Amino acid sequence: MPPATTLERVHLPGNATSLAAAGGEGPVYALCGRPDGGLLCAVDLDGALRWSREVVWGADLRVAPDGGIWFTDRRVLCEVGPDGTPGRRIEPDGALPEEMLGAFVILDGGFLVAWGSQPYRGVRVERLDGEGKRRWSTELPVPGLSYRGVVEMRIGDPQSMRPMRPWTPTSMLVEGREGLLVSGDRALATFFDSSSGIGLSHCLDVGTGEHLWTTPPMPTGDRAIAGPGSFYIGAQGYDAFEMSLYDRDGRVVLQWPSHGRPLVSSRGRTRVIELENVLPSRSRVRRLHRDASMTDGPVLPGYYTVGPVLSSDGRAAFFRDGRLQTVDPDLNVRTLHTAEGWEGTGRMLLLDGGLLAFTLTQDWKVGSSRFFFARTDLAPIDTGVWPCGEGNLQGNPVR
Repeated sequence: MPPATTLERVHLPGNATSLAAAGGEGPVYALCGRPDGGLLCAVDLDGALRWSREVVWGADLRVAPDGGIWFTDRRVLCEVGPDGTPGRRIEPDGALPEEMLGAFVILDGGFLVAWGSQPYRGVRVERLDGEGKRRWSTELPVPGLSYRGVVEMRIGDPQSMRPMRPWTPTSMLVEGREGLLVSGDRALATFFDSSSGIGLSHCLDVGTGEHLWTTPPMPTGDRAIAGPGSFYIGAQGYDAFEMSLYDRDGRVVLQWPSHGRPLVSSRGRTRVIELENVLPSRSRVRRLHRDASMTDGPVLPGYYTVGPVLSSDGRAAFFRDGRLQTVDPDLNVRTLHTAEGWEGTGRMLLLDGGLLAFTLTQDWKVGSSRFFFARTDLAPIDTGVWPCGEGNLQGNPVR
């Protein structure tokens, strides 16, 4: 019999949100929020706090190949060394007052960053060298937004209902999860109108900044790298519930009536932990096949999902409905541990020795989150193109 799974709360001086690690041996880096600012913590796999450092509250925690930990501070890229010492601060030149640094990716010799704006004045992606000097900057077109599920009608006249005419967005922000992805020589940047949730994704050439293609406007959903130069792009909301596979030239080569967080294994197989804004839940674990068919797993009770993350033995772990669960390649779901009253939405890391790291909350109104380790019998993290949210433990989705 495998050892029983244990769930251990790790006490940190703040509410842990973003997580990353340089590798399976740790430490885990946690960006924590406090009333007086942010705190970056390094936690060993035994739960001991290695160090903590006060930082300005930021997001998009990522670990560079040299071990530097990077995050955003409004319009600045900030680095902390692996020993907790302060590193570089890079403030890109030429940003407009209404522009906000929404996402970044660490590249060889520099960064790729995506800028949104509120109020809307435009969106762009730019590439920077290691000192923050601009290599290229590309303004991206945003057509009038519309979608068949967004409707309008005259007051008191249901018969006049029709799709809303295209509108100019009031803001265009970078979509939070996987808002900027790089696969080979292709980058995918996703922006959305915060008043409607309708957005679109742009693909660019990483080397030159050339704008290559744009998706139609749609309710934004989850995205992932599918392979060299190809991406999964999801749509969820306004009666949309679908996942599309886009090739490097912007063609939709496959589409499934499913949406959620994909996992792509080292064998090229794709599973999705579905996410839908419907209660009671209709979401399932599904396998997406290359003939556009699907294999259905059981319905997953609950609403919020932490993870998932894929191990090399074919099991995927996730937390949902107060339970830490796994699903095997045949889509059999098993509960490893029950923690009633806890839930969350963030990413999950699979570290050495089957150790899972993630955050949970008991009160969304208060916004307090807590950091947990779960000790399991899972094998090491899978080596596929997309074994967990944000692509790998470093939070650096470059393939």
